[in-house]
Amino acid sequence: MSDIEKRLAAIERKLNMRLAPDGKPPFRILLIEGGLPGPINFAYAGETRWERDDSEELEAFVQRTAQAALAAGEARLNVGGLPRSDELERFGSFEEWWATIAPHYSDVPPVEPRR
Repeated sequence: MSDIEKRLAAIERKLNMRLAPDGKPPFRILLIEGGLPGPINFAYAGETRWERDDSEELEAFVQRTAQAALAAGEARLNVGGLPRSDELERFGSFEEWWATIAPHYSDVPPVEPRR
């Protein structure tokens, strides 16, 4: 188990210790990695979405969003994954979006100007 997985499991345990034993399912955090390189910037629970602050550490982001999801009555939190179409709308073009991802690929050559 990686260090981040251990820390997320600790967050789950802490949140679940506070839940009343009323038959509710335990709160679970799903960390989705490996889709695209780069930082994990979004988390989802039910219909709610949170965006990670630029200077926010991943663990603090998960803690904040897990607390908010739990307060909203959600039992599951998805952290990471591929961006949704509404998240991509903030970019004017594919190239603008790609500029935020490409630096995390070591084997991607720089963008060449169009001829």
